[in-house]
Formats: sequence, structure tokens, C-alpha cells
Amino acid sequence: MHRFAVLLVALVACGSLTEALQTHTCTNGRPHATTVEISGCSQMPCELVRGSDVGMQLEWEAPFSSETLQYRVVATALGITAPYELPPDRAAACNWLTGSACPISQGEDIVSTLSMPVLPIYPLVSLVIEVSIIDEQARTLTCFAVDARVVVA
Repeated sequence: MHRFAVLLVALVACGSLTEALQTHTCTNGRPHATTVEISGCSQMPCELVRGSDVGMQLEWEAPFSSETLQYRVVATALGITAPYELPPDRAAACNWLTGSACPISQGEDIVSTLSMPVLPIYPLVSLVIEVSIIDEQARTLTCFAVDARVVVA
């Protein structure tokens, strides 16, 4: 009985771990996030359910000191690249740091989260999403790109 209990605990623990997603690097050699986790996605393309929020967690090392941080998201679908406007409260990346606060220091290990809305009006298309964190001087601190597709629930 004891072995069964240990096995059950080990299986539950393994099942609750979130695996880091292998993502693409961004254009122009911008710094890539150390790890990226996207809720419900273990490999690309990630399915983005219309009418839901997609949770992301990034781990990265700050390449330089910065006072403020902003999320910038760009989506490319059907050959068209356009900014993906986040609500202001979600775009303010300083609000979404775990174990850190702005300003941040060069070399600091950062964990940040993002909750990205997938509106019910979005078309059912495949796309590439590029997520960046930039500072007050528009310098990129970290970036990653992911293949995705919008789906219905």
C-alpha cells in the first residue's frame, strides 16, 4: 500500500508541472526569454480559444537596468503584421513581476506573467505572435515568438 501511495503522489506531482515551451527567437537578435510557459500549450502551434484569456509566464535575465517595463505584442496572420493592443493594465509589465519590482537591475533574474485576451470576434486563423518586454527607452529586454491558431471552445 505504501508503494502505491508513493507512486500516486509522484504521478500527481509530475502531472502538475508545467513544461517550458520551445519558442522562436525574435527578429534583429533581440534577447530571448530563458523559459516560456503558456497555459494549455506544451508544443506549437498553441491553440488560443476565442473568448478566453491565455496565461503566459516568462523567465529572463535583464540585459540592462530599466525604470519601467511594457509588454508589446505583434501578430502576423495571412501575411499581415499588426500590433496586438493589450489593455493598459495588462501592458504595464511592472505590475506582473513575481519576486521583483521596477526599477530592475542589469543581470537580475526576472519572472513575469501576461494574461492575453483572445476576443470572441477574432477569426479562426493561424498566426505568429511575438511578445516583447520593452523599457522606457524602447529597448527590448526579452522577446519570444510562438506559432498559434485561434480556435473555438
